[in-house]
Amino acid sequence: MLVIAHRGASGEFAENSLLAFQQAILQGCDGIEFDVQFHQASGEFILLHDSYLYNGAAKVHFNQLPLAELISARYNICTLNQALKCINTQCLINMELKSVAQGTQLANEMQMLIALLRNAELNNEITYSQIIISSFNHHALTYAVEHLPKITTAALIACCPIDYAKFCIKLKVKLLNLTIDCLNTEIVNDAHRRGLKVWVYTVDNPEQIKQCLQYQVDGIFSNFPHRSRQVISSVNEYQQNPE
Repeated sequence: MLVIAHRGASGEFAENSLLAFQQAILQGCDGIEFDVQFHQASGEFILLHDSYLYNGAAKVHFNQLPLAELISARYNICTLNQALKCINTQCLINMELKSVAQGTQLANEMQMLIALLRNAELNNEITYSQIIISSFNHHALTYAVEHLPKITTAALIACCPIDYAKFCIKLKVKLLNLTIDCLNTEIVNDAHRRGLKVWVYTVDNPEQIKQCLQYQVDGIFSNFPHRSRQVISSVNEYQQNPE
């Protein structure tokens, strides 16, 4: 079972930061997941989970702030370009697109993302085979499948669909990224029967890690990649040597 560092080694270091990525790699993660938002004023992609930031006592949407302020020491937000250069080809990269855009706006954002990834691939900063694009915005996944067929896509869900993983076939994704709160053997088995892999988020509790192993989940997103790896290793060792 793969261990994907959730926003880097975010249990110990600032989430979505270059330091969290570096530490996750040192901890032996199989991949790194991070959140990607589109900054409209600059046309840059930045790494940020929540759309609102504290600006003094008030909350402000990131699109109301200039890029220079976002990447300053005050907020310490990195760009997608910086993240890709930092991680390079050292492990898998799961990019969660946070955009809710539709129509022309979505197409424009995706075209800029595709251009960025193509440039990074040409500069040998990434390989298409290491990139996974995931999103709750399944329209973005459809666009990625059509225009970046060499990149793996993953459907993010936080529910228990009536037809289990059947919806993934229409999306032409290869991965189902499912919340631990909706994990059950039926959806995992159904996904596997359809040729899909299942990754589960966010899994730090040892008992939940063991549950994922029992259900034959293919990967987990963890805030503590080293600690989660230790739990997996101990379970595997016990199964091999039960006495």
